[in-house]
Order: sequence, then C-alpha cells, then structure tokens
Amino acid sequence: MTFPQCFTRYDWCRSYVLPAHVLTTIPRTGSVGMLGAHNAARGLLVEICRHAGATPVALDYRETVLPDGDIAIAATATARHPDGTPLVVAATVRARRCTPDRVGDWTLRMDGVHQVEQDRAWPPSPPMQGHMVACLARRTRRASELST
Repeated sequence: MTFPQCFTRYDWCRSYVLPAHVLTTIPRTGSVGMLGAHNAARGLLVEICRHAGATPVALDYRETVLPDGDIAIAATATARHPDGTPLVVAATVRARRCTPDRVGDWTLRMDGVHQVEQDRAWPPSPPMQGHMVACLARRTRRASELST
C-alpha cells in the first residue's frame, strides 16, 4: 500500500514560537541563521499541543557528541492534558558523520516508554510527530481507562 505525499517542504520550514510561560533551554523564537534543529524542537512541543489539545509547559534541547563522532540530538517536550495530567515526549535523532546503511535513527519516548514501533531512519515532520503523539496518547489513555 502506498500513501500519497501528504507533506510539503513547508512542514519542515514553519517558524514555531513558544509562549512566554514555557520553560525552555533554547530561544522561544527562531531567526535568520539559527539552528533548524531548534525550530524542529519547538515544533515538536507546539504540534503535540495542537494535536493533543494540551498546554505547553517546558522544552529541553540537548546535543551530545558520541564516541564515534555522531551527534545525538534530543528534544524533550512537556505538556499538560486538559485534565491536568502531564504528557512528556522525548524525540531523539542521531546525526551521522557517514551515511548509514541501517535504520532506526529517530526514536520516540512517551511518558518514559520507548515507542519502538515508531522508530524511523529519518524524523517525521513536526506536524506528523504531533499527530503520532496525539494518537498514541489517546490509545494509552483508553487502555488505562479500560484496565481500571
């Protein structure tokens, strides 16, 4: 089964702005010459809130140089569901010095649980990440309601 091309380059180049109340380790807005990874991190938080109906709380961005020279880029977005429960999402991408032959360089953790089925060779666009998280959050909440 093939899917039509749903996303355009615009999905990668939107400028995301964080509200003043959000605790963040990067600037709240982008500007010419800033890191695109910062905008993708801001986009993760904004799109999660947009798709899940949540309120943004915090954004943590980190880069770690690995022993092999690759760079691990991690963004942890914290939001609050309308009922007040927290939603913590960590997206990590491994920026390689050489083109890899393997897949799984983008990972997603939600509330501390690695969402293995979402591992990808390349990160989805921020709008798609927000949609994925909202769907996973709904599924997780339904499952917890059924178990109680």
